[in-house]
Amino acid sequence: MEGTVLHYDDTTQTGIIRNDSGDRYDFASADWKSNGNPRAGDKVDFVASDKVASEIFVIKSTVQLNMGNVTDKLAGFQSSYAGQKISALFVHGLHNKLGFFATLAVLISLFFSVVEIPIFGSVSLIAGATGKLMFVLLVVLAVFFYGGATKLYTRVLAGVVLALLFFQYYTMISDLIDLFRYGRVGRNTPNLFALFQFGALINIIASVVLFVAAFFRAYRSNEQSL
Repeated sequence: MEGTVLHYDDTTQTGIIRNDSGDRYDFASADWKSNGNPRAGDKVDFVASDKVASEIFVIKSTVQLNMGNVTDKLAGFQSSYAGQKISALFVHGLHNKLGFFATLAVLISLFFSVVEIPIFGSVSLIAGATGKLMFVLLVVLAVFFYGGATKLYTRVLAGVVLALLFFQYYTMISDLIDLFRYGRVGRNTPNLFALFQFGALINIIASVVLFVAAFFRAYRSNEQSL
């Protein structure tokens, strides 16, 4: 007979199984023949006798059932209109090389030191919530360039990323000006730009190339994607 574990108590090591007809059967852990402990929701095969279950074997555990549900949902999404559009971004090869590699360069440069401040140490663009947000948006933008997403989507996302980068630099320069004003950067620093590191140059060059790729270069779209 087949059924489902309704309840299992670790303290008493007893539980209840309900069969497909709704009948309930008590069982003890000694009658559990599969590995691991019983879990509510486990599908089992058992021998029924006088409302008692014995020789109990798991057919599908709760974990397997949950994984099956996830797999079914993913398969359903993949076959949906949106799923097909997203999947198309990955199956037709690289569409826009310059934009794709410029986006990767900007993304990697987020981790480089862009400013070195005496006493305070080095600062990178990835630090803070805005840096984390830019990282996520750049990953999506790289996928858009790679798969040839709709030009409008790509340009809007590129514009958001570049605006966030501008905001990061604006905030950083404002803070540095304040540090200079109050003499907190040391006497050996001749000017503001002496604090900027090579990582800032890489990031700025990559950002300019990204701007050109998104707004001025010919864009190859994938009609089957987003």
